[in-house]
Amino acid sequence: MTLDLAIMRLADRLASYASVRQSVIAENIANADTPGFRAQDLLPFADAYADAAHGIPVAEPGRPGHFIIGKDGFAGFALEEDAAPGAVSPNGNSVAIEDQMMRSAELQLQHDLALGVYHKSLQILRAGLGRIR
Repeated sequence: MTLDLAIMRLADRLASYASVRQSVIAENIANADTPGFRAQDLLPFADAYADAAHGIPVAEPGRPGHFIIGKDGFAGFALEEDAAPGAVSPNGNSVAIEDQMMRSAELQLQHDLALGVYHKSLQILRAGLGRIR
């Protein structure tokens, strides 16, 4: 028997979002010296989750710039050009390493939060069943 609890779905989706966004940020950092490279980012999680909850497709498979993860169709996170304020280097690159590193640290916190919520939810379920460890 599987439990389909909203809090666990939300924690799972936040962890997936943090993982995909971390990949995008890592790509930005890896291309920090590439001439003409434009930094990218994902739509904020709250926007993507709200759209998916209301049945609005977040991303369509097969369109350039979209990640499609998972089988339920939610986890499509749309890429967008990073609109963070900052100077574009003379070679046309828009990656600000400091900003990307701060985002990476922020994502680690989001991922840890998602895993913590998931873990505590399991503990509550176990307590309800009398299986506290």
